[in-house]
Amino acid sequence: MQLYGVLLMATKPSNASLNLDRFLPYRLNRLAHNVSVSLATIYTDAFGISRSQWRVMALLGQHQWLTAKQICAMTYMDKVKVSRAVNGLVALNYLQTTQDATDKRAVLLTQSMEGKKLFEAMVPKVQAWEESFLEKLSAQEIIHLATIIDKLDPSNDN
Repeated sequence: MQLYGVLLMATKPSNASLNLDRFLPYRLNRLAHNVSVSLATIYTDAFGISRSQWRVMALLGQHQWLTAKQICAMTYMDKVKVSRAVNGLVALNYLQTTQDATDKRAVLLTQSMEGKKLFEAMVPKVQAWEESFLEKLSAQEIIHLATIIDKLDPSNDN
């Protein structure tokens, strides 16, 4: 059929439909975003550091020494974002840098004494946030949630 010189194709209605409110990737992304935004109020408002800086501080709180490359791999952040976070934390005197003795191109990062104090002040607050966030779930549901996340997280595949 032609209408005003344009050929119109007969189109069948698509049987494909997608309810985003029930689509797992969408729901997980939305949940992750909301969790991240809510948690960010703790370290941005109370401590003045960004989400990227928090991730760097949290990793260095768990691992004493890391390179920026290792942080990129562990956080899935790109090099630019990690570099900006690290440079900001160094400028705030929360991180120290040391040349890697085995690889002269790499710089090892660690929390400074000020950074350790900051991290020690943040940990109880983020743990309290997590506890409050999980209050909606029973102890058994929390265990199930952790098990499910472990099963679905591809980085846990060995």
